[in-house]
Amino acid sequence: MRTQENYSPFFVVGLGLTLAIGAVLQLYLMREPGRIEAARVAERAEAEEAGRTLYADNCTACHGQDGEGETGVGPALNSRELLKTTPDEILFGLTNTGVPDTLMPAWGQAFGGPFTDEEVLRLVAFIRAWEPTAPEIIAADLSPDPVRGATIFAATCFICHGENGQGTERGPVLNDPARLDDFEEHWYRNTIAYGRPAKGMPSWGGVISPGQIEDVVALLMAWRDGQVVQASIPLSKRLYSALFSLQQFDPLDAEYHLTAALAQVTAPQTTDSQAAPESTVTPTVIIPVTGAQTTDIQAVLELIAAKDRAGAEASLIAMLPPEEIGKELFAAHCASCHAADGTGGLGPSLRANPFIYEKSDVELVNAILRLFDKQNAAMEGFDGVLTTDQLNYIVLVLRDWQK
Repeated sequence: MRTQENYSPFFVVGLGLTLAIGAVLQLYLMREPGRIEAARVAERAEAEEAGRTLYADNCTACHGQDGEGETGVGPALNSRELLKTTPDEILFGLTNTGVPDTLMPAWGQAFGGPFTDEEVLRLVAFIRAWEPTAPEIIAADLSPDPVRGATIFAATCFICHGENGQGTERGPVLNDPARLDDFEEHWYRNTIAYGRPAKGMPSWGGVISPGQIEDVVALLMAWRDGQVVQASIPLSKRLYSALFSLQQFDPLDAEYHLTAALAQVTAPQTTDSQAAPESTVTPTVIIPVTGAQTTDIQAVLELIAAKDRAGAEASLIAMLPPEEIGKELFAAHCASCHAADGTGGLGPSLRANPFIYEKSDVELVNAILRLFDKQNAAMEGFDGVLTTDQLNYIVLVLRDWQK
């Protein structure tokens, strides 16, 4: 006769263990949100502290020690209105790519800057930490300007939407009053900022500033009203852009800039008294026009058509005053640290500078090429970035500032 086994004790022990595990798990789950929040706060604090160091080392010269901004250099970042209306994604994008036509350079490594994405995120975290106590700053009245908008459009938007908004295969016509009347201003503002991915329109909110978006919208509204808006681009800028394109082995872009320059020198010149308010927003910038200019530009276009890039480049260099080439090179490579007028920012002032005054041109070129990276860790040498000829043009500007 077999003895019946009694499993009841095992069931009781198993049930007790299950209940105990469930209670421990429930207690863990109850405490988990607090633990996650504490970890998030600690991580945020660590990011803010790292961002504080990055800001102090790289941003104070333009934006102030406490984000209050520097007049004529960089805007205030510790601003209630700015932080309230600008999400982290926009701050991240503008820091990464820089802001066109300003002293704000690109800081992200993907765009030629020194910061990794992680460092940019830490910097944004530090700036965002100002928001709870940010003061209300009354910004200067910079009303949207269609002329500034036309200048931005000519530098960025024309690639898809064509010269003066006439459209291309890539993008639709924009300079069409009937078409522009289909939507309100806020629709165009949001479309520029956030794009229309389904239509192939990228977002520009992380590339150009909100103020620049307002300028472009002002341009569109001027077109909607049937106005003609002339971009404020100096002839020397167009010619230098053509020269730069040739040096980058891009004859198509060079042709574009030269064609625009040709139109500029052949267009009727206007003065304030001649400008027609109903047809133009602002008078065309007056540039002394000579028949020789027209002939010279046409000659360069012919050289490009004949695939004589070296000849076209030499002709453009002969057309441009050396100081103008130096100013363009300085604006592209030096202004982000020394300010466009050389008065200093992240780097020292270059005006009435004893070091520049005492050195010969050859010594200055060598210093900029390779010696500064040993003497001053804040400035790396430009060897491999700029040629000796290009640096000689910059030296001309530096010499002028010592007078």
